[in-house]
Amino acid sequence: MRFLLLALLLASPLCFAKTVVVIQSYHLDYTWDADYIDAIRSVLGNDHEIHVFELDTKRLPKSQWPDKVASIEQSVSSIKPDIAILGDDNAFSLMASGLVEKQIPVVFLGVNGGPVQHPTLNHELVTGILERPFFAESIRHLQKVLRVDERFLVLMDDSPTMRNAVNDYFGEKRSAEVYGSQLDIVLTNDKETWLQSVFTAHEQYDAIIVGTHHTIRDAQETWIPPKELMAEATSRTQVPIFSFWDIFIGKGQSIGGFTISAHQEGITAARLASLVLNGVKPDRIPQLKSLSGHYVYSESGMKEWNLKLSPMIASQSTFVE
Repeated sequence: MRFLLLALLLASPLCFAKTVVVIQSYHLDYTWDADYIDAIRSVLGNDHEIHVFELDTKRLPKSQWPDKVASIEQSVSSIKPDIAILGDDNAFSLMASGLVEKQIPVVFLGVNGGPVQHPTLNHELVTGILERPFFAESIRHLQKVLRVDERFLVLMDDSPTMRNAVNDYFGEKRSAEVYGSQLDIVLTNDKETWLQSVFTAHEQYDAIIVGTHHTIRDAQETWIPPKELMAEATSRTQVPIFSFWDIFIGKGQSIGGFTISAHQEGITAARLASLVLNGVKPDRIPQLKSLSGHYVYSESGMKEWNLKLSPMIASQSTFVE
């Protein structure tokens, strides 16, 4: 069945024009969202009408989420789409049940939670891609890049996305051993705690690996733009900073790593959607896990930290800048 699904994903012929809604957890200025939406448009945009809505949950306080959801639900009811594509956990938890109640099929991507957090994952009208950071693969890769296997700090915001990702792999543990390396995991939405974890990391760790850092606020509850946060972190860190996501790699950001690609997640989600639009029932399409691990590196970051990849890894890597 899996091989048949992969073959269908490669082919995914398109049917007569239909209407697709894409509902983001976040916002179009967020690179992750922009990348997967571009990918969805590249697959479906020439043949179908696409409407995009942003919940903006990384910037809006939770008190404003219900009004945002109600507004999007009203728009969706007016549009009467043939399918909805939901990006990330917040969009799924806030929108999925209402959509399937209206008999609208749902394809999701970027969802880290399982059926405990999201019971609607088990609905017959739902399929998609469970986003799973490549924790073990990243550590094994970085051991070779750094030539050490001692201690790594995994630093993330305390968002539903990161909590679900960590809990899925590590359970309730916030310290673990992976391929002989010790990992300590810090999830926080507090700017001071996040930055101090970076500034003091050299006292215990060989490197930092960052997850998302888009729900960070200061003591006054002011939201901190991610690039501003990373610029301060990279200017003062005494150990190299790597990433689980390709969107956080570049000058003034992390150096690189074995990462998830938003573009590929979007391509896969769009192909799943095209199968549904062609008459395949969602419950006949097995839910997938992230397939898109790839090596991405910042040339300036590698130079700054005097890092070199093996010829084999370098030949498989994408270099930014």
